[in-house]
Amino acid sequence: MQKNKWFIIMLAALFFLGGIALFSFFARETFRVPVFYVANAGDGTISKIDVNKSDPVNSLAQESDQLSHGIAISPDQKTVYFGSGSENKLYAFDTEVEEVISELLFDESVHGIDIHPSGKYVYVSLSPGLGEAGGELAMIDTEDFVRVASITTDDGPAHVSVSADGSQVWVTNVNGNTVSAIDAYTYQVLATIPVGEVPNEVALSPKLDYAFSANVKSNSVSVIDMNTFEVIDEITVGEGVHGVAVSLDGQEVWTANNNSNDVSVIDTETLTFITAIETGSYANHISFSPDGDFAFVTNRESNNLVVIDRKEKTVIKELKVGEEPHEMTLKGMTATIEQLERSEQWEQYKQERYRFTSIGEAENIEVKVRLLSPYSSEDAAMIADKSSDIDAFEVFALLIDMTTHSGDITSVPLSERIGLENEKGERLEPAEWIVLYNDAHHPQFLAIFDKTIAGKPLLENASSELYVDFAPFINEGDLKIMLLH
Repeated sequence: MQKNKWFIIMLAALFFLGGIALFSFFARETFRVPVFYVANAGDGTISKIDVNKSDPVNSLAQESDQLSHGIAISPDQKTVYFGSGSENKLYAFDTEVEEVISELLFDESVHGIDIHPSGKYVYVSLSPGLGEAGGELAMIDTEDFVRVASITTDDGPAHVSVSADGSQVWVTNVNGNTVSAIDAYTYQVLATIPVGEVPNEVALSPKLDYAFSANVKSNSVSVIDMNTFEVIDEITVGEGVHGVAVSLDGQEVWTANNNSNDVSVIDTETLTFITAIETGSYANHISFSPDGDFAFVTNRESNNLVVIDRKEKTVIKELKVGEEPHEMTLKGMTATIEQLERSEQWEQYKQERYRFTSIGEAENIEVKVRLLSPYSSEDAAMIADKSSDIDAFEVFALLIDMTTHSGDITSVPLSERIGLENEKGERLEPAEWIVLYNDAHHPQFLAIFDKTIAGKPLLENASSELYVDFAPFINEGDLKIMLLH
């Protein structure tokens, strides 16, 4: 009788402790995993995932019978952006009323989608089709839902990734076997980098040091230095590697492998393979939870999503979703850049890149021109102080100082003569000319320019040049100052 009593007590204790452990696990999951969305390319639905509910998957049918492979969510989690696989459209979906509120039509098929950390811009890759030449990256203003720039990459742009600080946009080009790195401010293609065969997706480290390209036919990941744009290593992973993500701490890279039906884990310090984790049939895309503790993998053929405990490297949950699930909105729900460890080298790179100052002289007048940096709080404050309607990130803003010891410079209609030109001679007139200091011998001006001509970037690639041109300047003479080369 005494033995039975102790057995019952021990059994109750085990149940109690097990209940606490189970509650703690689900409480941890409940607290750390927000509602997110999955694009189901095969049946035209979006799966709304709430792992905290007893019925965690809600299927949201859309107008198109096929969706694009990319999907993104606004930082406030109120708007989801997805595309149609057959209608060449981008949609904005309101998560509160659960309906489409805006749509935008393109000439080519929508493939990859990502959003700027500010939430002001969505980047959409437009692909001509498998094996076809051409394609571009469209930059969309989310407030007006219009295209503000069209950036030419290499052939067949696929998935898009924006760096954690919003300074770079990377695109894989599946038909060109390259990856393009784009300056988010100037819209320049900084480099087009040869990688493995059929690169499908590129993931950027939150530390802003390396980019990782998933090369489907090479069964490899190319490691690219984000400062030099050089491939420093190529790592063999699973078969048909398709999706790739970097952990929030930057210590691991995980890949979803179509043909081996698993996930490969890479150590970023040693750039070596750690382990493989079996998932479902045709492991497709992968994302981490905002805290980095869980990985989520969509499986295209088994039409499900699995949750993996990152520490234990084991599958802990499986959810049925729509047909052919692809990307998830978890990709845009990571911590802000202020919470991440930033590379000093990266910060120095940005400061040097945007602190352009050039000096020219004509007619005994010295002209000093400085391009104001959108990443400088001081420069941005100056622009906002003089024109509250201008976002420093959306324009080229030039601070112009002039010095002479004779004559009155302010008598010359400089605003009618200044232009911003590239090496092709394409010219922009100032959108706004602001007099900061109206002194006859030492005037100071703020000149505001657009960054595109008919939607095409004034600066196309790394070899582009930027000039400030006064034509004429004084007494019918020209003055051209190189600002960027």
